Amino acid sequence: QSDRSLGAHEIQTNNRDTTQRASIKSSDLEDVFASEEVERMDSELIQNNDREMFLPNNGHSRHSFGKSSDLDDVSASEQVEIIDQELIENDYNSMRMHNRPSRLDAASEVSSMDSFASPVFRSQFGNNDSFSSLDSLASPTHDMRVNEAQRQAAERDVKDTKTDDVDQVVDASSEKTDDIDQVADVSFTKTDDDHLEEISQAVDVADEGGMTQQNPRELMEKELSSSSRSRLLPDKASSFHSRASRGSKPHPEKKTSFLLERMSSDNSMSVRDIFGDDNFDGGFEASALTDVDGFQASGLANDVALHLEHSTKSMSSYFSTDGIDHIDPRATCHEGQDDFDFAMKAYANGIKYGHFDFHDGDAAGDENSNDQVLAARAYMGLGFARQCKGELESSLDAYTKSLDLWEDEVGENNPVNASIQFAMGTVLIEMQRQLDASDHFAKAIYLLKSRNPADGGIRASILSTEGMLFSVLGEANRAIEFFRQAVLLYQSDGSMNLKFATVMFEMGSILSQHGHYDDSVNCFKFALEIREALLGDSFVVARTHYSLGVTKASQELEANTDNASASHLEEALRICQLEFEAEHLQSAIIIHALGVLNERKGDFLSASGWFAKERSMRKILSGEDHETVASVSVDLGTCYYNSGKYDLAISTFEDGLRIILLAENDRSLEVAEALYKIASCHDSLCNYEESLEKFLEVKKIREALFGVESSPVIQTMLRIGNILLCQGEVTKALDCFSEVLGIGYASDNVNAVEVANALYGRGCAQFCGFHLADAMKSFSESLNWKLAALGEDDPGLACIFYQMAHVYLEQSETEEAITCFEEYARLQKLETQRNLHDNAEICYAEGIVAKLKGRQDAALSFYQQALAMFATLFGGDHEKVASIHFDIGCVYSAMGNYEDALSHFQNCLLQRRKLLGSHVDVANTLYEMASIYSQQDSVQLAVKCLTESDRIWKAKLKNNEKLTSVLVLSAKLWKSLQCYQAAEENFEKALEHAISLYGQEHELVSSILLSLGEFLQEINQIQQSLFCFDESIHVRTALHGADSPNVAEVEYSKGVALLFQGDFEAASNCLTRALTIRQKHLGPMDGAVGDTLNTIGFLQLRMGNISGQEALDPLTEALEIRRAIGNMAKVISTLQNIGSVYKKRKEYDSCIEIHSEILSIRQDEFGAHDLCVADAWINLANLQTSGGRLVEATVSYEEALRIRTLVKGYNHMSVAQVLFKLGSLNLRQNNYTDAKQLFEEYMRIRAEEEADPDEEMAQALTLMGDLQKETGEKSKAQINWSSAQEIYQQLDYPDSHPKLRKLRARQKASPFGWLLK
Repeated sequence: QSDRSLGAHEIQTNNRDTTQRASIKSSDLEDVFASEEVERMDSELIQNNDREMFLPNNGHSRHSFGKSSDLDDVSASEQVEIIDQELIENDYNSMRMHNRPSRLDAASEVSSMDSFASPVFRSQFGNNDSFSSLDSLASPTHDMRVNEAQRQAAERDVKDTKTDDVDQVVDASSEKTDDIDQVADVSFTKTDDDHLEEISQAVDVADEGGMTQQNPRELMEKELSSSSRSRLLPDKASSFHSRASRGSKPHPEKKTSFLLERMSSDNSMSVRDIFGDDNFDGGFEASALTDVDGFQASGLANDVALHLEHSTKSMSSYFSTDGIDHIDPRATCHEGQDDFDFAMKAYANGIKYGHFDFHDGDAAGDENSNDQVLAARAYMGLGFARQCKGELESSLDAYTKSLDLWEDEVGENNPVNASIQFAMGTVLIEMQRQLDASDHFAKAIYLLKSRNPADGGIRASILSTEGMLFSVLGEANRAIEFFRQAVLLYQSDGSMNLKFATVMFEMGSILSQHGHYDDSVNCFKFALEIREALLGDSFVVARTHYSLGVTKASQELEANTDNASASHLEEALRICQLEFEAEHLQSAIIIHALGVLNERKGDFLSASGWFAKERSMRKILSGEDHETVASVSVDLGTCYYNSGKYDLAISTFEDGLRIILLAENDRSLEVAEALYKIASCHDSLCNYEESLEKFLEVKKIREALFGVESSPVIQTMLRIGNILLCQGEVTKALDCFSEVLGIGYASDNVNAVEVANALYGRGCAQFCGFHLADAMKSFSESLNWKLAALGEDDPGLACIFYQMAHVYLEQSETEEAITCFEEYARLQKLETQRNLHDNAEICYAEGIVAKLKGRQDAALSFYQQALAMFATLFGGDHEKVASIHFDIGCVYSAMGNYEDALSHFQNCLLQRRKLLGSHVDVANTLYEMASIYSQQDSVQLAVKCLTESDRIWKAKLKNNEKLTSVLVLSAKLWKSLQCYQAAEENFEKALEHAISLYGQEHELVSSILLSLGEFLQEINQIQQSLFCFDESIHVRTALHGADSPNVAEVEYSKGVALLFQGDFEAASNCLTRALTIRQKHLGPMDGAVGDTLNTIGFLQLRMGNISGQEALDPLTEALEIRRAIGNMAKVISTLQNIGSVYKKRKEYDSCIEIHSEILSIRQDEFGAHDLCVADAWINLANLQTSGGRLVEATVSYEEALRIRTLVKGYNHMSVAQVLFKLGSLNLRQNNYTDAKQLFEEYMRIRAEEEADPDEEMAQALTLMGDLQKETGEKSKAQINWSSAQEIYQQLDYPDSHPKLRKLRARQKASPFGWLLK
C-alpha cells in the first residue's frame, strides 16, 4: 500500500469517515507488454491447444523469456499495433483515489484516517489490476477489459498502418513499407492454403475410389515453416487476433451435463446426448462450429492454454524407461524372453483395447505368424506401451521398426499398415510434428479405403482418420464433421475402445479451443471414462485429466463457479508423480496449471505455493539460470505481489531479471518488463525514490523500442505521474499528465482509454491540490472519453465514479456522493469473471455506501464480510487485512463501542508496524487510537499515541501538502486533551505551511485561521481569537463574497467567542448576520440554521432575557429543525437550553417535563442500562428535588444508582456520587438513619478509592456534620465541619466564600467550636 499521506482537502472536517479520504493507487503491475502480446497471438493461433500438453523440449518454450525469435520476427511498429489491438485496459485505467478495490489490486483499502493517505493510484481491475502471469501457454495473461467498441477502434488503427495484411509483420530493423513480401515468420503464407487444398484433393480422390501412390508430402509446393505448423490456416487464423476482446464472443447454447456413467452402461445414449438434438442432425456444424471466424477463445483453454510438455527424458535419450533396445522372438536368454513377453502382452492389450483396429483378413490377425511378424507385433506393442507412458520418441522408434517389418512382410500398401500409420500419426501430433502426422494419416486413409468401405468398422476407422487429418491441418469444421460420423458408427456397434476415446478426445480439444466448453467437457469425460477403465494410472489418463481440468477451469472462470477443475489437475499430477521421478517436467507443467488456476480464482496464497514448488522443481531440472526459471519467477512474483508480500515479489522478480541479463542476445524489452514490475512493488512499499528510478529506466528503454507515442511509453509515463503525486510533487505530476494528454490529443497512436486515464490522473492531482472544480471537470472529461470507448456498462468506468464521489463529499454533497459510490459498485458487479478478491472489493464499497447513509450496522456487516474474504485470500498479516481492521475500528468508534474499536485498531497497528514500519498508515492508526483514549479519559495513552503519530507524519510528509491537514487534525485532538502548547504549535505550523503553499488568500488558509481562532477562544485568548476570525472573514469574502455560507461559518464562530467574552451586543450582531446568510443560501430547515438559532437562544439566556420569548422562540425553532434532521445529540442540547430557561423561571414542572423527554431519548438511543441514561436520571432527580417532588427524585436517584452499580460495580466513585445525592435527599426529609448510612458508604468508597479531596467531599463532610449535630454527636460534627473547611482551603477558596462563612458559623454555634478554631 502506498505511503498515503493526509490531504489538504481534509482540513475542514474531523469526520473520520472512510469515504471522505482519498488515496490513489496505480494499477499495480497491470501493464501488458509487447512481447507478451506477441506470444499471446502465437498462442491464440495454435490449432490444438490440448494436444500441446506433449510439447517437446526442443526450443518451443511456453514462456516469453528466451524467445528472441519473436522479437526478431516482429518489428517495433507491429508491436505497437499488437498492443493497440490487444491492450485497451492498461495498468492505469482503473486508478482510483481510495485505493481500490480492484480485482488484482493487492493493495489495501483504507478508510477514515487512511483515506487521507497519499495519492497512490490503485487499480480497480486487472487484480485487480495487478500482474497476471506472462506465460502464453501455461499461465494467465492479462484479463482483457475490452468490449467490441474498443476492438473495432483498435482494428481501425491497425488497418491504418502501412501494410496490406494485418498478419504481415515487417522486420524489426526495417522502416514501414508497403512491400507485402517483407513478412515475418509469424504469419501464414499462401503455401499453407495450397497444402490444405492438395491434401484435401488427395482425400477426395481416395473417396472416389481413385487410388494414388503419391505421398501427401510430395503434394506440397512448399513445406510449412515450423513456426506455423501448429496454427490454423490463414482464412481461419485472422479471427483469432480478437479473441481477447471481451464481449465479442458469441455464446453457444449451453447443453445439459453429460452422464458418462449412463453412456458407458447404456448404449441407447447417442451423440445426441453429447451435443443435444438441435445441434446433431445436420445442425451441429452450423451451431457449434459454423465457421472458425465465429469463435472467440476465453479462459484457460484458449488465450492462456495450458499445455503439458512431453517427457524430457525421452527426448534427451534414445532409450525408454523399459530398457528394451531390440526384440528377438527367438531369444532364449531370460532377459530377451522377458522383453518379448512384455511387448507381446502390450500388443495384446492394444488389440483388446482397440488401439489397433485390425479387421478381418488383416495379416496382423493371422495366427500362423513367422518370426518377422511376431517381431512386428512386438514392436507395435512396445510402441503402444511407451505411448501410454508418454515416452514419445522411443514410442515412435518402436512403431517405425514395426512398420518396416510389416512392409517387408506384407508390402507397403497392405491394409495392416493402416493401424500403425494411425498410431504413428497420434504420436507425431503429441510431438507437435503436425505435417509429419498428416503424412501418416493420409497414408492410413489410403490403406483403409483399399478395404471394403461399406464395412461399419472400416468406415468408422476411415472417418476417424480423416477427422485426425483435417484436425492437424487446421480444418476444424471438417474434422468435427468426420468425427461426428465416426462417433455414430462406434456407438451403433457398441465400440467403447481407445480409438473411440481418441476421437472423443480430439473433438474435445477442438471444441475447447473454440470456446465450447460444455461440449468439450462432455467429450473429455467420455474419453477419460474409457481410458481410465482400460489403462488405469497411465500417462495418457493423466493427459486426459489434464485436458478436462483445463477445460473445466475455463468453464468455471467464465461462469464464476466452484473449483471442480482442480481435482482433475491434481489427479493428473498424482499419476505423473507415480509414472515419473519426483522432479519431472510433466509434474512441473501440471503444478504450473494449478498455480494458474488458483491465480485466476484470486487465491494468490495457494497459487504462490504451487508456483514456488514449480520454480524449485525447474531449478533442479534445468538449472538455476534457465529461462523457464525466469518465467516461473514472474508468475511467482505476481502472486507474491497480489498477496501483499512485496519484498518477496521484488527478490523473485530480480532473480528473473538476473537470468534475463545472462542472455547473449538483446532482451531489452524483457528487461523493461521486469523493471516495471519491480518498480510497481517498490511503489506498493512506498519506496518512491526506488520506484521512480526504475520507472524512468523503463521509460527510456521503451522509448527506444517503440517511440514516445506508443502505448507502453504512455503507460509508463502515467505511472511516473502517479509516483510524483505520491511524493507530493503535485505540480510535476500535473505536468506529466498534461504531457501525456498533449501526446494523446496530437497522435492517432494513443487510444481513447489512455487519454481518459491521463485525464483521470490529472483529476486526482487537482483533487490533492484541493482544486475541486478542476478535478471534477477532469473526471467528467475522463468519463466522457471512456463512455465513448467502452459504453456505459463497462467496469473500467468504476474508478472514475469512485473519485467523483470523493469530490462530492468534499463539497458536502452527500447524496451525489452516494449515487456515485452506488454506480461504482454496480459497475464492479458487471465484471463477468469476478473472483474472491473482486467480491471483497464490492463488499467494501457497499460498506462505504451503508456508512454514508448512517447504517452503521450494515456498514459493519459489509466490512466484516470483506475482512473474512481478504483474510482467506492473504492468510496472515497483510496490509489489506490491516486496513479492513482499521475501517471496522472506525465504525465501532462512531457507534461508541470503544473497546471493540480499540481491539481492531490494535490489530491493525501490529500488522502495519510489521509490514510498513514507520509509515503514514501507522501514524493514521495511532491517531485513531489517541482519539479513542481521549474519549475514555486515558490521557497518558492518548498523549503517547498522538506524540508518535505526529513524529511519523512530520518525518514522512515533510513538505507534502497533506502535512497541513494532519497538523490541523492533530492540533484539534491536542486541544481536546488540554495539551494547549502542542495544539497551538501544530495550528501555527499548519497555517505557516498552507500560506507557503497557496498564499494568503486561499480556502485552506481561511479554514486554518478559523480553527486557530476557535482554539484561541477556548484558551481565553480572545483578542488573538478575534483577529484570526477577522482574517478568515477577509479571505473568504474575497474568495466567495460577503454573503457566502463560508463567511457565515466564521461569523458564527466569532459570535460564539464574543458571547463567552461577554460582549453580547457584538455577539448578537455576528450571529444574526450568520443566520441571515444561512437562511438565504441553505434554506430555513438546514442544520446550520438550527445551530445558529440554538446559539442565539443560548445568548438570550446568558443575557437574562428569560421572561418573554426572546430565548424560547429561537430555541423552539432550533428544536424543530434538529428534530426534522434527526440529530438526537443536538436535539438534547437544545432541550437542555430550553430546560435552563424554565429552571431560571422556576417553572420546575415544565423543566422536569423537558428532562423527562431527554431521558426518553437517551433510553431509545443507548438502551436502559447505559451510563448516559444514568446521567439523565440524575439530572432529572436534581430538578425533581428542586421542584419539591422528593419521592420522585428518590426513585430517579435509585435508578441511576442501579445502572451505575451494574456497569461500574458498587465500589466505584460514580456510585459514591449517587449515594451522596441520596444521603442529601434523606437528610432533607429528616430520614437521619438512612442518610447517615448513605453518607458512611459514600465516605468508605471515597477512602478506598484514595481520591483527592474535592468540593463534593467537602459538601458531604458538611452534611455529615449537620446530621451528627441533629443526632447529638456534636463533637463528631465539629470534626467533620473542620475537615470540610480544610478541604475548601486546600482548593483555594477565599475566606470570604459563603461556604467557609457558613462553616465557621456552624462551628461557633457548637459549645466546643472555639476549641476547633
